[in-house]
Amino acid sequence: MQPVSIKALNTSPALPDSHAGECASYRLAPSRRDSITLDGKTNAAISPRVYYPRVKKLQDGSYILLHMDYRLGGNVFLSRSDDLVRWSPREKLFAAHPVLRDDGEEDKFMYATPDAAVLPNGDLLVVCSFRYGKGYVLDAKYGGLMLKKSTDNGKTFSDERVIYVGRNWEPYILVLESGEIQIYFSHSAPKFYLDPAVRTDSLIKTSSGAAMIRSFDGGESWTPNVTDAPYAAHRVSQSYISTMASGTKCFTDQMATAVELGDGSIALACESDCGDYRFRVTTAVSHDNWARPLDIDEAGPTDKAFAFTNGAGPYIAHFPSGETPLSFNRDGKQTILYGDEHGKNFRVDEPLVTFDGKWGYWGSLTVDTPHCLISAYPNIREFRSPEGKLLRVDNDLMLGRLYLNHRIDALPRTPGWAGNTDALFLGAASQAQCALRVAYDEEKFYLRADRLDRYLTAADSIELRVRVGREVYTLGANLGGKSWFFKNDDPAENFGGEAETALCGTLDAWAGDENGAITVFSMPRALLGKVEFFELDATLKNDDAGSVTEETLGGWLRVKIV
Repeated sequence: MQPVSIKALNTSPALPDSHAGECASYRLAPSRRDSITLDGKTNAAISPRVYYPRVKKLQDGSYILLHMDYRLGGNVFLSRSDDLVRWSPREKLFAAHPVLRDDGEEDKFMYATPDAAVLPNGDLLVVCSFRYGKGYVLDAKYGGLMLKKSTDNGKTFSDERVIYVGRNWEPYILVLESGEIQIYFSHSAPKFYLDPAVRTDSLIKTSSGAAMIRSFDGGESWTPNVTDAPYAAHRVSQSYISTMASGTKCFTDQMATAVELGDGSIALACESDCGDYRFRVTTAVSHDNWARPLDIDEAGPTDKAFAFTNGAGPYIAHFPSGETPLSFNRDGKQTILYGDEHGKNFRVDEPLVTFDGKWGYWGSLTVDTPHCLISAYPNIREFRSPEGKLLRVDNDLMLGRLYLNHRIDALPRTPGWAGNTDALFLGAASQAQCALRVAYDEEKFYLRADRLDRYLTAADSIELRVRVGREVYTLGANLGGKSWFFKNDDPAENFGGEAETALCGTLDAWAGDENGAITVFSMPRALLGKVEFFELDATLKNDDAGSVTEETLGGWLRVKIV
């Protein structure tokens, strides 16, 4: 018998909002084993100037990676992978090229800030901003949105075509359950067009806000169909900042991303430039699918949490069970906050920092499975002169998986635990990781710990704590054959706990990924009485040849007895 990976567990069908009302306690557990860095100098999948990475899962289970080179745009690249580890060499999906503007001036046609989405029929849409390198600061018409489509999981693409004209940035694609496609983007063109003074004199240099266009036919046509002045799309979020001397009102809320919630509402996250040279994160919710666009000088929507935390470059995600995590860069670190099934109540006092806090910005999240997120974040190294001039860029790309720990169900024990797949996960502190499951029969409760560990030692251990009302039962075991059981921190009070451990490997020797151990704890079922829930916490201790790490679930998580 071999330990079971977390990747093979949590296989019960995902039920919409199954954890509604319980989102105040969930957490994300990064997997150190599933965290890799693509080296910009040596890995052909990425440019050494990688910025703005976006990973998307295709209908066939494979993945694509999009990114741009150069901080303000140039080319957009695509690479492919079956496992998030091995990637194909990058290809130019949108290639920068010389262009002659309509005023007769030579310029460079550039692409930036890509995003993609898979449609219900499996088609893949990729969108990006385009702009004229020099013309972009001259006229709102020298920018827009470009789209490509693939019908074969990203192997080939249609010719590019313009779907919006107007100065913009940072498009994001959302596909609703109804099949409607929405592209959100930073909506700077209208103010830029109406008042030239906005370009230089505004406290925030330009005025933005978030707007969108929609498609009801798989991306073939878009509404509003914006090809000319005043370049107004369907405005969805704007926050008033200041009024210029010219009388022009300036707004913020840009770089929007959005998700559809279980009740059909749409939760949106954007960054807000408050005019003090610091970015903050804003969230908003639409309960009617943005039925009415905001007017040009209208703040909204009503249901908004404006600038509630410091950060920039937000990216929102949503699990079918209801949890809504939100990532952004704060002080250069990818930071994740936990939100609920309403796309609200983000736990600002419980930030999760990924990738050991390495410095970067413009990361993203992708739902891989109903219990797993993919995080992409560039490790940015920009070398500048004393005067601030950018001399060179040497970026890498960090990719990782984060597993959802939330309330799990305890079901009657089945042979081989085949029908008991609800699991919690530990695996952030070292290469060792553990999946925890619970089951029961008429006499006992069983708690199973499947440990994957490339280096086993006698000191490696797992300790579980079961809380029932005011009582706390501790069950622990190491790989040296020692086990311990006590109640309420009293080692003298044994409550009838037991442990059986099976080693799957040899102690004190490095081995492969399948090395590990299985420990099954048991305790009398009578100790739980007739409760419907109890709580579980755990500590995983790992000793890799003298390098010792410990990690916990981060607090109590509920187990429902079904």
